[in-house]
Formats: sequence, structure tokens, C-alpha cells
Amino acid sequence: MLLNVSVVDSGTWTILRVAGEIDMATCPDLRQQIVGQIQQGNTQLVIDLASVEFIDSTGLGVLIGGLKRARSQGGDLRVSGVHGRIERLFELTGLGDVLVIVDVDENEGGPELSTL
Repeated sequence: MLLNVSVVDSGTWTILRVAGEIDMATCPDLRQQIVGQIQQGNTQLVIDLASVEFIDSTGLGVLIGGLKRARSQGGDLRVSGVHGRIERLFELTGLGDVLVIVDVDENEGGPELSTL
């Protein structure tokens, strides 16, 4: 399955809405999107996983790598839309303790973040 990434600028945070599967075949695309945003100066990132059906260990590595890269530039990387099997995977691997999970609330003024 292909990976689709759309970018939404919410002011302080840049939201990458990911849809599809994050695996060894699609990870380079996601990594490129994350690195590209940071290189453009968008160092406050939220990766929205609400439409992600599957993520493997390679995908988890991309999220951690993105977190390290964002923090090295004075930013941060958070995730939203963690659900079902992905939520269970975060619990089993301890990623829920490493990555801040937020809720992206849509409203007329644009997306807003709240920590879960």
C-alpha cells in the first residue's frame, strides 16, 4: 500500500497527516517529509496517525529519528491519532513514554493541540 502525507500548518505546529502503511517500503517517504519540514524551519511537528493502518519497527524508528532531529534543532515531534493496534504497539514498546501523544482538535481557527 502507498503512503500519503499531507501537510497542515497550524501556526506554531506543522501537522503531517499520514495515511496508509508505514513500513520498510514506505519509510523513506515519511522520513523525507519529516526531514524536509525541519530543513524548512518547521521544527514543531505533529505526526497524525489516525489514518495509518499499520506501522512496523522501521516506522517506529523513523518517528524516533524525527523526534531526535526536531529536538536537535530546538523543536519537538509529537504524535496524534494513536489508535487500536498502533496504540498497543506504543504501549508494548514504551514509545508512549517517549513520544508525547496529543489530540488535534479541528475548529474554525485551525487545528489546536491538547495533550492526552
